[in-house]
Amino acid sequence: MLLITGLTLLGLGIILWFYGNRMWLLGAGAGALLGFGLLNLIPSLSTGWLGFFIVAGLAVLFGVLGFIGKAFTKIIAMVIGFIAGGSLVIAFMNLLGTSVSFWSWIFALLGGLVGAVLLNRFIDWGLIIFASLIGSMLMVRGTAVAFQSTMAGTLESVLVLVLTGFGIFYHARRMK
Repeated sequence: MLLITGLTLLGLGIILWFYGNRMWLLGAGAGALLGFGLLNLIPSLSTGWLGFFIVAGLAVLFGVLGFIGKAFTKIIAMVIGFIAGGSLVIAFMNLLGTSVSFWSWIFALLGGLVGAVLLNRFIDWGLIIFASLIGSMLMVRGTAVAFQSTMAGTLESVLVLVLTGFGIFYHARRMK
């Protein structure tokens, strides 16, 4: 993958981690994570600039969807929650090195449903949790792609969880 794709993921992850309680920014992060997951599922797309355009295009698409959808907050929250939950499941499965199978799609659909319900029911805490999770995942994956790191899946997972914990704490303190 290109260095620019990794740096884009890293930059978007940092911005999302700090300012992710905005629906449009969460949508952009979820779109970028979904694009990165698609690149891992179809490796032939990740060579060259096409991979960058897929990641950036999905980030812009879902960011615009989150921005325009202020009038339809509940519906947009469910859609972005579904995309965020499903892309997080795919990202964690890629992080742990599991192969793509029928069950990974089932787990992604279940994660999407959980994400949709969570973001619809508890929108403030859902934004905080998803912003921290997706921001942490984008930072770790972006760093690995940009600097061609081959960290072990367990180390990356622990790093994502630690960053997520700090992100939730940071946003909870800002909310008070």
